[in-house]
Amino acid sequence: MSDRRRLTLTRRRALGLTAGLGLGSLAPSFAFGASPAPGPQYPKGQRPRLLNVLTEDSLSPAERTLATTLQGLMARRGGESLYLNIPSLGYQFWLDDLVSRYGVRTRTGDLWKTVSRSGVDGYVLFRTGTPSVNVATTLAGLTGAVAIEESLEALAIQHGLRKVLDVRDKDDRWVVDNYWPRLRHDVAVEQRADWPERLRDYVTMAGTLAFFDGNSDFRASVVNALDDDATVIGWGDASNGEDAFIGVNSTAGVKALPADHARNLSVLSGIREDRLSQRGGGGGRAPEPDPNAHYVTFLITDGDNIQWMLGDFPTDKRWFGSPRRGEIDLGWGISPSLIDLAPSVMRWYYDQSRKDRWVVGPSGGGYMYPSRYPTAALEKHTASLARSMGGADLSVAQIIDFNSFENMGLWSSYLKRPEIDGLIYLEYSRYDGLKGKVVWSEGKPVISARTMLWDGLDGADEASVTAELNAATRNPHSTAGYSVVVWHAWSKSVDNVLAVVDGLAPHVKVVPPDTLVKMVGKYAKP
Repeated sequence: MSDRRRLTLTRRRALGLTAGLGLGSLAPSFAFGASPAPGPQYPKGQRPRLLNVLTEDSLSPAERTLATTLQGLMARRGGESLYLNIPSLGYQFWLDDLVSRYGVRTRTGDLWKTVSRSGVDGYVLFRTGTPSVNVATTLAGLTGAVAIEESLEALAIQHGLRKVLDVRDKDDRWVVDNYWPRLRHDVAVEQRADWPERLRDYVTMAGTLAFFDGNSDFRASVVNALDDDATVIGWGDASNGEDAFIGVNSTAGVKALPADHARNLSVLSGIREDRLSQRGGGGGRAPEPDPNAHYVTFLITDGDNIQWMLGDFPTDKRWFGSPRRGEIDLGWGISPSLIDLAPSVMRWYYDQSRKDRWVVGPSGGGYMYPSRYPTAALEKHTASLARSMGGADLSVAQIIDFNSFENMGLWSSYLKRPEIDGLIYLEYSRYDGLKGKVVWSEGKPVISARTMLWDGLDGADEASVTAELNAATRNPHSTAGYSVVVWHAWSKSVDNVLAVVDGLAPHVKVVPPDTLVKMVGKYAKP
């Protein structure tokens, strides 16, 4: 971190709050204020052996905050921990998979009995409806104490806990002023104070800052104080468009992982998978082309969204839960961070794939605009991205940016990495604004979307997309002989894609996205 960034935040001597608390293995095991040693790119919990399973809707909001900060502390040492289940979403799948594949045992949880067994003996007091919930979540990670809402304080005392801090009148600025040197600078969590459980286990486990302050100068100062290519996990204030905060992040050399609704990351990150392999479809190779064909791939948007992958993405019939999935080759986006944050989840998706192939969501290791990233941060980003892509059997990345398609220096940073075969470029507005144009860097293609399925936009309905593909060039030795169609995750579905495919002429061939990139690179190179 440069001196300029250091000066954006007040530095005060951190208070030694863990002294004498008897926290043992629940205390942080890493050096605060430092980047992690080589290895996993994100903080990880220890492997769980026994999970006390609590159904989330059986807990009050105050109990959820207690449960998740306890979960984060227990995940530091592994063995016994907690799991907050939502049976209607993917969290039931991940729990079942932990049991069947990894041998994790479960039992019906009792929150206060788990508190008593945990070895935690302190609490940080906060008040609902104030920023103090983020303060308490952050300081739970520093002190090894759980976060207790004031309505639960009497119960906490009855169960032998003692007050370590009362932060009911504190906010995120106070935390930064007093504790910044002791917090991680490679990861921060952006989370609204009105969500009592989401991401809080990970904040506490990782010993990082939880904050939310809209698009203020304070927020910008926090982002600027982070390491080059650090990650803000969560989501900012998108009331004026997501570029309002993603742009600030990018200029600071910081990426975002949309995850503000995520649960159980402290537990899921405790699984280790060094290398995973895709199984679906025929991707990863360039078959001999039909000289009279036009080749197309269909690729969903928003693949950087971790909370979606953990939540309703695998269950909803619009997406991976579609009963018609497997009828055609489909492209899905995924965050390579899952190899650290939830490797069992990534493996589950690969194992469940039929004719499904996965590419990296925007814009690599996280959502950012490469054209605004400082050069050194971009080099660090693409080096880390290449390592994680190699471990996750991914070879293609999506990019979202503004008017940067022909900036070869940006794409060289990605494509000089042998793990990356090509890029799929989406112009911020609209994604298909470059109509299939291709540029080359390091001898590899950067392919723009030719068209898209998106409700309410001109030319993005099923009939228009079908007609455009049927009329497209038939020549696999020209870049015009290939099309990337992106389909909008929030307004279209697998059924909408299949409606297009049902109307395609016989000469239009559907292939996975990594196959299309390989074919362009092999057969359409100028």
